Amino acid sequence: MELNLAVELHKNLSLPNPLIIASGPSVKDDEDIVRGLEAGAGGVVTKTITYDVNMQVQPKPRMYIIDKYSALARTKFYSFYSIDLMSQHPPEQWVELMKRAKNEIKKKKLEGVVIASIAGRTYEEWEKLAKLMTEAGVDALELNLSCPHVDPSRPELMGRAVVSNPEIVVNIVKRVKENTNLPVIGKLTPHGANPLEVAKTMVKAGVDILVSTARFQGLVIDVESMKPILWGGLGGYGGPWQLPISLAWTYYIVKELGNVPVIGSGGISSGLDIARFILVGARATQVCTTIIVQGYDAIKVMLDELKSWMKKHNFTSTDEFRGKALGNVIPLDKLNRTKMYRYIVNESKCTICKVCIRVCPYKAIIDRGLKPPIISEDKCDNCGLCYSLCPSDAIECKFA
Repeated sequence: MELNLAVELHKNLSLPNPLIIASGPSVKDDEDIVRGLEAGAGGVVTKTITYDVNMQVQPKPRMYIIDKYSALARTKFYSFYSIDLMSQHPPEQWVELMKRAKNEIKKKKLEGVVIASIAGRTYEEWEKLAKLMTEAGVDALELNLSCPHVDPSRPELMGRAVVSNPEIVVNIVKRVKENTNLPVIGKLTPHGANPLEVAKTMVKAGVDILVSTARFQGLVIDVESMKPILWGGLGGYGGPWQLPISLAWTYYIVKELGNVPVIGSGGISSGLDIARFILVGARATQVCTTIIVQGYDAIKVMLDELKSWMKKHNFTSTDEFRGKALGNVIPLDKLNRTKMYRYIVNESKCTICKVCIRVCPYKAIIDRGLKPPIISEDKCDNCGLCYSLCPSDAIECKFA
């Protein structure tokens, strides 16, 4: 079966596959751009380009993994905590970096697009950055209205600090659109704002494509020193645990703004996660943390996983399953409220660990000492907690 992973995000922006490396330390210069596309990414988004010198100088140290063993094992329950700021290279230097990258891309006949992430402190800076990056030859512009590190008390018009003011968002989008002929991408923040409302504001102002979503702002405290860890302040907080939150916002945005291309982001750690975003209507995805933790080799691993899943389900293109899960999301008022199931303990699997007895909110599981417990049908409320928590999968769910 021949697979076609190509994605059309905009009439002027097509990708060879739906995996884009998100703005971050993995795309900090021209060499990273080329390396990312060589590794097989469908596109790369540069580290955010800004005139703010304070944002160009990186705190040291600035990255921390919570539960490193899970991260190294590629499981879904670690967190990436960092205060990695914007690009260290001033905008004018990025013009040269971009030219070098484009020359290498052409020389090596690489596929994939290059998107410039930009952030201005004034409307004039947004305009200047839009013009500069357009002239540098990038394929699209991404507006960084999501950076979790920007202090809301500062007056700069960048990062998540501006999204609480729709008028500012509208003005930024309009100023950028007036100074470029490239597709303009708006990146949403999940922190301190309603991503759906921000998405509506951006689209109304003229954004062509949306990215949902970015990281949260967090604070990790060491209880022994009684201080924030490492760099001593707040930081961006994300990782694979964020996936269900990001999928929910993508679902809401696609459902409300179905004609606007959406790039899903936030928590992707596998090819199946890419499939999940496309199933709720995203056209492509952005990946950051997994590439930072696993390296560029993760790109091929994720794309191979996506291809295997597509073959298993007889899909030859992402268009064939995009949005397929949207109609399967049941609204709250239509959720089942009757006892349809019967939970039974499979005695051959049960290790008599008694976890189910301890956690049952309804006291429906009868302790039989050294024998496997029994679930009382009368008391059981069908909540499913014991079924999902049993460490030996000894509890079976059957229709009543």
